[in-house]
Amino acid sequence: MGYSFTYDRPSDHAESGCGFNIHQMTYVRLIMVEAGAIDGDGLKAALKTPGLEPTADTVPARNFLSNGGWRITPEQAAFIAARLRSAVEKDVIFELLMFLDDAPGRDEIREWVEEFATFNERAAAREGYYVC
Repeated sequence: MGYSFTYDRPSDHAESGCGFNIHQMTYVRLIMVEAGAIDGDGLKAALKTPGLEPTADTVPARNFLSNGGWRITPEQAAFIAARLRSAVEKDVIFELLMFLDDAPGRDEIREWVEEFATFNERAAAREGYYVC
């Protein structure tokens, strides 16, 4: 199973703008939680990094717990991108990795997070995206 993020409604001909396998998405999702980009549905930030607390703009985590065609609005995409960029600046990846055994390297996770932040920035300039 993997995750594909498409600008188009889910269909056989939807163009994928970004995609991760389940292993990669697990770490991207963890950083999204720690960044305050997503919250709820059993997921809560462990580190509680100042400036990354959940807000009214935080997206429900359920939108990233399955590949069920959830729609992410342009405003939500912009928020996610900004929070992921802040998490990278605040070195949340390094802090989180101290608690995880057998995780990929810091640079690898950072690459995935930055790829997803860039995708969200592009989606914010469009009509958002779908989680497939």
